Amino acid sequence: MKKLFAIILVFTSLLTAVAQQKVETTIQKVTLFRQGAQVSRSGNLSLPAGNSTVIFPYLSQLMDPNSISLSGKGKLTILSISHKNDFLTDEDKSELIQALEKKLEKLEMNIRKLKAKEDALKREKDMIIANQSIGGQNSGVSLQQLQQTAAFFRSKIEEINVTTEEVRVDIQKTAAEKQKVEQQLQQERQAFAQKTGQVIVQVEAIAPTNASFELSYLVGSAYWNSKYDARVKDLSSPVTLVQKAQIIQQTGEDWTNVELVLSTGQPNAGGQVPYMNIQYVDFYAPVALYGSQSPQKASVRNADTRAGGRAEADEVNITYPSFQVNENLTQQEFSIDRKQTIKSSSQPATVVLRELTLPAKYEYHAKPRLDNNAFLVAKVYDWEQYDLMNGEISLYNGSTYVGKSQLNAQNPDDTLQLSLGRDQGIVLKRTRVKNKQEKNFFGNKRTDLYTWKIEVRNTKKSAVKLMLKDQVPVSRNEEIEVSVKGIGGGSLDEKTGIIRWNFDLAPGAKKEMEISYEVKYPKDRNVHLF
Repeated sequence: MKKLFAIILVFTSLLTAVAQQKVETTIQKVTLFRQGAQVSRSGNLSLPAGNSTVIFPYLSQLMDPNSISLSGKGKLTILSISHKNDFLTDEDKSELIQALEKKLEKLEMNIRKLKAKEDALKREKDMIIANQSIGGQNSGVSLQQLQQTAAFFRSKIEEINVTTEEVRVDIQKTAAEKQKVEQQLQQERQAFAQKTGQVIVQVEAIAPTNASFELSYLVGSAYWNSKYDARVKDLSSPVTLVQKAQIIQQTGEDWTNVELVLSTGQPNAGGQVPYMNIQYVDFYAPVALYGSQSPQKASVRNADTRAGGRAEADEVNITYPSFQVNENLTQQEFSIDRKQTIKSSSQPATVVLRELTLPAKYEYHAKPRLDNNAFLVAKVYDWEQYDLMNGEISLYNGSTYVGKSQLNAQNPDDTLQLSLGRDQGIVLKRTRVKNKQEKNFFGNKRTDLYTWKIEVRNTKKSAVKLMLKDQVPVSRNEEIEVSVKGIGGGSLDEKTGIIRWNFDLAPGAKKEMEISYEVKYPKDRNVHLF
């Protein structure tokens, strides 16, 4: 009876081993969101008739179990899908890890052999030194014998010292190589340890079948940001804007030769409209120390919980599966033409999305009170039609890099301004006119007159459009009065004190403006501009 029971157990275990199979899958497509990514895998497997357990191993441990989706082709029925993180055994190690471990063992063995050789040389040297006496105490030794013996000792010790030094160098080199292998092995083990995710599927096949599976899931630790290169060839050419995606993925899985789609969606943010509770208002009752509170406030707080809690619970009971939002309506997608390979790493990868030609108008902006340089600015109109996103812009004037800027896609203005750097061809000068400065004292008041002269000269060979700004101070104290005396033909914004000029400047032309203003304040006080 015991033998029969043992045979049944062995037969059952064999059936279980046959019925449980691992399927090797490869990543075919990745949809990368602003936070997270949807990974799509495919694989094939031959299944026997009856029930089988199909295991999808070596998946990212950062997988979201609620996002798992599986479809299959073949004469089979999917009975259940489950997920778990399982520690990997030695037999699961990658070929690279196994090769590195073997190399490390070989290096450690070489170091042990070299140290043994070093120890043997040391012992040989000690033995020679310990046996330097020639003959007995009463034996006479000829000069020739003494010279021969000394030469032998010298030659032998020198040979041992040279060999010992060579062995020490070999030990150092081997130890350095061992350290590099250990570091690489540690990185590979850490990366491989992230592949502990498993999807376990129970299937039933009515007959032996060749099944194909499509597995997809959402995984974290992956994101992308938009970046731009803005280039201007000359003032008659449009702006060339190259949009790029900076990608970082640390999922533990390498995306090798995959179809890559970049999406502006955020599936983790949820697609359900939030419920709004009733907002109450009441008199404030201060809370006493040690957590006590007035009965009135407690009753209001409880009423708020009862009134809103029940309605909110009704909303929470309605659950929605993942990825129910229509992506065509709520988000923008970029499908990359060529397949991409992006390793799991902390180092960013860059993918070019598209190149846009943006019609632009160019003008120079100058604020000589702050900077005696004119800045070339490209003004792009109706830029909203291009569906741009927030991101850093690297600016190039021709082939010269001029700096960085930021694109704010939420900017309400219909004009996008790109600063293309300083142009030394526009010369600016702003000086204080000293002989027009006056200080008057009348009663308890003092009046100071400020006059500034602004000079602009175009040394370029072409005419330019220039928008120049200066300013007069604005008082924030009723005891300080500011009176504007002259704005040099510009337009003044009285709220901000900014004076603005817009004009064309021919090649070699020069233009001068003067602004002046009075500041009146109590004579026993000091004022400063800031």
